[in-house]
Amino acid sequence: MNQAVDFLKPFEDDQVPEVLKRLSEDSEFLTMLSKWRFGWLNRISAAGCRRFASVYLKYRFRKIRSISGFQDLMAVFAAELVGYSIQEFRVEGLDQLEPGKGYLFLSNHRDIACDSMLLNYALHLNGLSTVRTAVGDNLNQIPFVTDIMRLNKSFFISRSSSSSRQQYAELVAASVYIRESIQAGQSVWLAQREGRAKDGIDRTDISVLKMLQLSLRKGSVDDALIALNIVPMSLSYEFDPCDELKARELTETDESGIYNKKPGEDLVSLVRGLSGAKGRVVLRLGQLLGNDYATLEQVVEEVDRQVLCNATLRPINFFAHQQLYAQEPIAGAVEAELMDKDHRSAFEVKQAGCPEPWREAWLKIYSNPVLSSQKYQ
Repeated sequence: MNQAVDFLKPFEDDQVPEVLKRLSEDSEFLTMLSKWRFGWLNRISAAGCRRFASVYLKYRFRKIRSISGFQDLMAVFAAELVGYSIQEFRVEGLDQLEPGKGYLFLSNHRDIACDSMLLNYALHLNGLSTVRTAVGDNLNQIPFVTDIMRLNKSFFISRSSSSSRQQYAELVAASVYIRESIQAGQSVWLAQREGRAKDGIDRTDISVLKMLQLSLRKGSVDDALIALNIVPMSLSYEFDPCDELKARELTETDESGIYNKKPGEDLVSLVRGLSGAKGRVVLRLGQLLGNDYATLEQVVEEVDRQVLCNATLRPINFFAHQQLYAQEPIAGAVEAELMDKDHRSAFEVKQAGCPEPWREAWLKIYSNPVLSSQKYQ
């Protein structure tokens, strides 16, 4: 049990130099970095690019001795990613947060790494402490990815323990860790469901709330959850860089009942999600949950309501809905944009890039948010 608890946690400050040295010498990490940053030059001399990348990392890491120091470097990286992958980044709701107070940001989940990265970036820009990020242990397959996540205050929640007893013990440990973090004034980001909402349907899984209750086995729903200072969070991406990958997985799952994920596929999705074009992005924090919930089902309903009501729909969502259901786009906040030829053209270009066999699933990814929002209109 102690090993499980130790593994859950992010790295401590005294571990940072050793981990950074390991990263600067990790062949797989250097190969990925070289392919991404050096392009054609890497094809000419992959070994030379790896050596240069190693020297460069050691130079950038030379003065970093703490997690906060590493995150300062990551903020530079995040600013670069936001600059070239996002057309407009709007953040709302930070003004309700009290500095020094811990919150549980219960968020919709569309992208492996970008969801929590954008929250951290917004908090950092506004002088607020960054969050500890809950990550599924399915991402604990590539050492350098695990190292970077733990340096960035991520901890791992079990999905694949060898026995149900071990998994339960690890979930209890995660629940305790989340509660103790918030009580200590350290906020946490947690997805509202296990895995990304690949189909575009944002819905809270009650099992997530049951996991949060494990650290306080007795007492009311209020006792177990209200002390966590839960704030629903809604992230809306105009374009999903992984839409084609998700459409393929959804199509193959629908046709055969199973999808066999290839080795390294999560890494491809992670990199594409971070660096791919996302158009206009809105991060909106909802209202702190009150203390008047008698059941977990009521909490689920309120989180879903806030996540969906705070979502921002774009022309691509309505165009996809129109094409699938042969209905006119719904008028509203984007009514003028629906008449804009540039938005229609962007939709058609994106759609043409998805292979025909996956096209219906692709359209559903963008149209499902429209259907979800209708519940609260």
